[in-house]
Amino acid sequence: MSQSPCDSYQNISFEQMVKSLSNTAKTGLRRFYPQTSNDLPYSTGLDSRGNWQLKGVSLRYAAISQIGISQWIRYHPKDKTTLPILWPKIADNHDKITHIGDFALALWAGVTSEADNCDIFARALSLGWQAQADLCNAVELAWIVQACVLALLEHNDLKSCLEPLLREAKNRLVSLFKPQHNLFRRHNRTGLKEVIGKRVACFADQVYPIIALSTYGRCFDDKHSTELAARAAEQICRLQGHLGQWWWHYDTAEGRVCEEYPVFSVHQDAMAPMAIMANDRLTGLNHRRKIELGLRWSFGNNELNENLILDDTGIIWRDIEKREPVKISRILRGFLSVAGLQSLHRLAGKCFFGFRINRECRPYHLGWILYAWADYRSEA
Repeated sequence: MSQSPCDSYQNISFEQMVKSLSNTAKTGLRRFYPQTSNDLPYSTGLDSRGNWQLKGVSLRYAAISQIGISQWIRYHPKDKTTLPILWPKIADNHDKITHIGDFALALWAGVTSEADNCDIFARALSLGWQAQADLCNAVELAWIVQACVLALLEHNDLKSCLEPLLREAKNRLVSLFKPQHNLFRRHNRTGLKEVIGKRVACFADQVYPIIALSTYGRCFDDKHSTELAARAAEQICRLQGHLGQWWWHYDTAEGRVCEEYPVFSVHQDAMAPMAIMANDRLTGLNHRRKIELGLRWSFGNNELNENLILDDTGIIWRDIEKREPVKISRILRGFLSVAGLQSLHRLAGKCFFGFRINRECRPYHLGWILYAWADYRSEA
């Protein structure tokens, strides 16, 4: 099993890390989606001989992968013949999609692929909104805003279908922002069962709104959207771990980290960079040092001093997580944080048996890497 040649995270440059990540993503996506197969797998691991073991099916991950591939080809057209094109497979399976977030991702993928039949997902998204709007969390709302903005820029014929949807989804997303602590709630649903889920939001609940509102702000010259995205980006940077970890869960009512682990490599080398850099381009802020610190975590400056990137294999291990029975601290610490029992919250955070690597890789991670770094240019 081969590791990246850049095993010394102290010496590897920012540019080398970006190049290694991009090459790993391209290698992995070719293996996830070979031309000879119509499969759209969910994940992979390695067997004892180092062979890929593809598992499951995911149209969502295929859509994200296509978004990343399309973005990469836009800036690197020479790679068009070597990267898989997934849009025809996504379109052919449109009748198997039922979740509104997946409709939005598929629409986003279709627009970035310059497909002439992405209207099938625009109309499905509009219909799905009527039934699923109240079930949308920050992540789904952000995907809808992003997809609608991009679709409206390219397809004037979709205005009547998407403009009302965009307006309502954007307003709902903005309503989730907590100005006292500059974080997005997961949702605003009421009820006893929703108390923890309403208050404790994950990293994705911050990242995707930052991207979507940055896109909205740029395309419609909406300074308020840009500002909210910038405030959230600044807050997650302030809460970043000392090794560059982008922590998993936040208590949005208190503006603090609720649960640190797992630390997901996709957050470190793709999702955090693509969100923060998108907003930095609009605001003129510069969080490069925070992004670099996050990258170095994936390359070995982490809890286990192990490089998670297998560049010639096309795999990046999914996360570093706690060794604990049935992931109990994730549930317990959320409850203790919401209950205001901070001493017990801190104590519960220490009750585990070290760390381990989750040796799994999912294709959407590789897609987001290509999306994040497609237009990167060295500052040297």
